[in-house]
Amino acid sequence: MAVGSKSFPQDDVSPALGAATGFSSTVSAVRGTWPVWLELLVVFGLLEAVLWTPRSFWHSVLIALEVSSTLWFTFRRHMPAELGLVWPKRSATVWILLLGGLVALAIPTAAIVTGHPVPANPNWPKFQNIWPYVIWAFAQQFLLESFFFLRVESIMGVRRAVWASTLLFTVAHLPNMALTALTLIGALFFTEMFRRYRSIYPLGIVHALLGIAIAYSFPDTVMHHLRVGLSYWQFR
Repeated sequence: MAVGSKSFPQDDVSPALGAATGFSSTVSAVRGTWPVWLELLVVFGLLEAVLWTPRSFWHSVLIALEVSSTLWFTFRRHMPAELGLVWPKRSATVWILLLGGLVALAIPTAAIVTGHPVPANPNWPKFQNIWPYVIWAFAQQFLLESFFFLRVESIMGVRRAVWASTLLFTVAHLPNMALTALTLIGALFFTEMFRRYRSIYPLGIVHALLGIAIAYSFPDTVMHHLRVGLSYWQFR
């Protein structure tokens, strides 16, 4: 953020000098992007606070703040189509679902071929765990694409946004190193598909399929019930 100085007040820079040096355009750019940086900081900071706070009244408060701030920042800036709340063309939908479905099928297949049981955990996930996870998968895609990607894109450009938003999303999965590594690969795919087709609906379906495939194919000794943050260490 540009900071003024008593010795060198920025408002005293002449228009001619500003135009010649590019100073005016730089200051304007910084002033135009700092609210976006602030929104990213608030939402990501609240997300990390939720993930690393023990279950309590204040944990519930943090969840409410995270959800409300994300929705407020998102819908006051963008229309539903910009947020990816539309279906892409049929060819794009088929391509995303086909590729994602094949990868999801390959995960338990690889486990079986290498001599590992599927399901890897006899008591988890149970059927009643599936539907909440499907909803959570779509929520994660909304956070990754409709919030993180669009904001980073407005600051850094579309190409860098793929990597930067992926890294933000990946860091949120620490300290579960196995899930973090898989998330890095998956998030690169998700953000690239969003960059091309601007829809979170098929991505949410693929996210759910991949998460379910991982849950059934990896033992709890590795994945800790797909937990991240503080709950990863609390897993028994």
